[in-house]
Amino acid sequence: MKLKNYMLIDLRVLTFILSLLVASCQHNSLNLKLKTITADNNIEFVGEWGEMVLPENPDDQDSPIIQLPFFRLKTKAQNKLPPIFVLAGGPGDSPSILEQLPTVLPMISELNEKSDLIILEQRGNGFSKPNLACPGFINLDLNESLTPSRFEQAYRKYINECYGNFPKDRLLQSYNVTTMVSDIESIRKDLGYDKIILFGGSFGSFHALNYIGAHPENVDRALLDSPEGLSHTVKLPSTADCSLEGLSQMVAENEELHKQIPSFMDLVEQILSELEQNPVTVNFSNNDLEEKSIVVGKYDLQLITALELGRIGYREIPFRYLEMQSGNFNWLGEYAYQIRRFENRNLMAVATDCSSGASKERWEQVHKESSNAILGDALNNINFIACEDLGINPIIETNLKPRPSEVPILLICGTQDARTPLSNTYEIARQHRHSKILEVKYGSHDLFREVFDELLPIMKGFLITDNPTEFTPPKDFFANHELRTSL
Repeated sequence: MKLKNYMLIDLRVLTFILSLLVASCQHNSLNLKLKTITADNNIEFVGEWGEMVLPENPDDQDSPIIQLPFFRLKTKAQNKLPPIFVLAGGPGDSPSILEQLPTVLPMISELNEKSDLIILEQRGNGFSKPNLACPGFINLDLNESLTPSRFEQAYRKYINECYGNFPKDRLLQSYNVTTMVSDIESIRKDLGYDKIILFGGSFGSFHALNYIGAHPENVDRALLDSPEGLSHTVKLPSTADCSLEGLSQMVAENEELHKQIPSFMDLVEQILSELEQNPVTVNFSNNDLEEKSIVVGKYDLQLITALELGRIGYREIPFRYLEMQSGNFNWLGEYAYQIRRFENRNLMAVATDCSSGASKERWEQVHKESSNAILGDALNNINFIACEDLGINPIIETNLKPRPSEVPILLICGTQDARTPLSNTYEIARQHRHSKILEVKYGSHDLFREVFDELLPIMKGFLITDNPTEFTPPKDFFANHELRTSL
């Protein structure tokens, strides 16, 4: 009788332990399978498609699960260096980094010489489950010029409708850079890696710097392009003015353009003023040869100039302003149409940006600068307008302070990048004493579209050297500085 009781107790204990193990596996399990990716150039890459099953809230093992995929391309090297974790920009880009593998792999596969490559999807985006992409588009009126208040009203309506369909058992506040840092750590541990190398651009660099701040002991080195520091999520309007001034100097140095544009800054202010007083109706044909009509005004141009200013297309901006001076607003109208009709968002991206936020002092600086800046606060767009509607306060007082580290970091930045300006890079470098800077003169936020082939041997050199603290990048490095002058 006693033996039976002991057996019964033992069985209960065993059942309880097994239930805990099953629950643990359900919330922290790793699945790997072979997968072949056929690249855009028809080269086949054989790697592993991994999927982590994790709790949505890393601090609550009973929270709903998420499924987070990644792709691993193993190195053939005998003497391996730590693996390279490739972190996406955005956040919430569509298509996502894994959805773009056929394009991404040919570009970065050479970095695989001594290290495994792990290309990580962001939680809530792309192939991750759940995917928090909002259905439909913001869909703004075409018959009146855009203003900040009209954009805000339509955007908040769109985001609130999307949030209204968000599953009630899930927590949107669990989609932020802190939990994304936890995702890296979970994958690192489950794949059995000791140290890792981080490679990310724009938001990917922000993601990497947050991981370095939390787990510096696990990072062998980091390669960051278009760097965004812990306090740089919210952009300063003065940054756009600085980029406009840099572009104005490029116009002054271009003989053909300078003849037509004595002062580019004056031309920008002139066109903006004219559109503020007299919005313009633009008639054009779209790709289906369907006739379209749209009314554009000052804020349309401020927004579109800000969107293009730090990107590869900044080289067209002076020419487009010349067109508008002569009465041709087709470029502005077609661009504005794309925003009014096809602008969409991913709730994960909105929540992540909102939770990254800025300090009260930086927000005050933004409001102060925006009243005098040529483009107003167009750099920040509407990214933070609906934060409080989602229950997220974008005024952040923690996690923004510098976190110095001994991690070797190579920072690559373009001098004409309005989104992650040169000042970001130097501020980050002051916080990490083993950091090195590669300035790309005339480079934008799209460095890999501009000078990737030229950057590749430098990046490889940093990633494969046995002594990254002694690596020295070249001093003189240039992107194309030619501005568009004609059709």
